[in-house]
Amino acid sequence: MSQLMVVTGGAKSGKSVFAEKQLSTSQHICYLATGVMKRPDPEMKLRIMTHQRRRPDTWHTEERYRDVAGFITAHRFDGFLLDDATMLITNLFYDDMIARAKQQHVELDALIESLSRDELNAVTERMHAEWQHIVDALRQTDQKMIIVTNEVGLGIVPATKQTRVLRDLYGQVNQWLAQAADSVYFVISGLPQRLK
Repeated sequence: MSQLMVVTGGAKSGKSVFAEKQLSTSQHICYLATGVMKRPDPEMKLRIMTHQRRRPDTWHTEERYRDVAGFITAHRFDGFLLDDATMLITNLFYDDMIARAKQQHVELDALIESLSRDELNAVTERMHAEWQHIVDALRQTDQKMIIVTNEVGLGIVPATKQTRVLRDLYGQVNQWLAQAADSVYFVISGLPQRLK
């Protein structure tokens, strides 16, 4: 029987370390790394290397944010650790927006600023469908999955429409994942609190 755990928390709260400790180093684990570098970024590269050094050599790392559901369906592991949901959302969102901006011959920022309520709802529905596919793929197996995500509802309201749109997407997906999960943990200053 499949099992889904969601681990949420703020930046540098210790959520990834907690999630990693829930899985055995001797198990056949797939680490789904959604922080895929698309252009040179020394700071991001350092973050990725820090995460890589913590992982056991026995774990398989798959750098991916597209077709995660298809990957889960096609591969057998003792468990998956997806780190993290917010980066997956960010990458899919910008892939979609960049493609639209090129098609419409407009600047990316201008396109996002011009999105109507209906267009934003359609983006939200597509994101929800993506996560539904991921959870459905997991539920069709007897595998375990831990999804790490950033809690974004504790800060101030962002100043720009672009960051508000992303913040809203993260929050909506987090709520949906928490409802779908078998267990949910909130990590604060390295201390995990079970919410579900």
